[in-house]
Order: sequence, then structure tokens, then C-alpha cells
Amino acid sequence: MLRSLDQALDSRDRLAVSEFDVLITLGNAPAHQLRMTDLARATMLSSGGMTRLVGRLEERGLVRRDPDPDDARAFRATLTPAGAQKLAEARVTHDAVVAGMLKPRLTPRDLRTLERILGGLLNANNS
Repeated sequence: MLRSLDQALDSRDRLAVSEFDVLITLGNAPAHQLRMTDLARATMLSSGGMTRLVGRLEERGLVRRDPDPDDARAFRATLTPAGAQKLAEARVTHDAVVAGMLKPRLTPRDLRTLERILGGLLNANNS
């Protein structure tokens, strides 16, 4: 699935799946921002890898890095309006790939069960 996502996101949205992961993680974060260390942890990237990836996204205007007001040694990554737009576009691609891979393999009952389970997980994370 990751290979299919990476290929589709690259060809349709000019994003790597790791870049999409950063954008969606920021999009789901409070105020659309996270400390760089928290973002690295959430996306399972090393601090150095996250710094390089966010640097590339920053060059494209999709993410902004600002000093952390709570810790002068740290930075926060913030999703920009352009990043939010790119994320919205890329979600269409992401959802189409996932649906295309799951729907043919699952019955309607399986899909309802999966939707209920994932919805429960989402609600638990938002509370």
C-alpha cells in the first residue's frame, strides 16, 4: 500500500508519502503545529531526517518553522495555508488509493465494521 500511495502522491500531487505524512500530522495537530521533536516522533522519523524533510517543505511554502516560545532551543513546524491546500488535494489521492485497494477485498459488512472501528479510534484520539 505504501508503494502505491507513494507513486500516486508523487505523480498526482508531487509529494512523497513521507511528506504527506508530515502534512497530515500537522493538519491534525492543535493549531496545525507541533514541536519538531514531537513531529519526528509522530511520523517515526529521526530528528535529522525530519529537519531535512521540513526544510524541503518549507522551501515549497507548505510548512513554516518558528522558534518555540516555550523553549528557545526548539522549533515548531506549522502548516501554512498553501500546505493546507496541498494536503486537501493530496487527501483525495490518498483516499482514492486506499479505497481502491480495500474495497475489492472487503465485503460491505467488513467495510462498515472497519468504518466503525476507525471512527471509534478517531473519536478516542480527539477526546
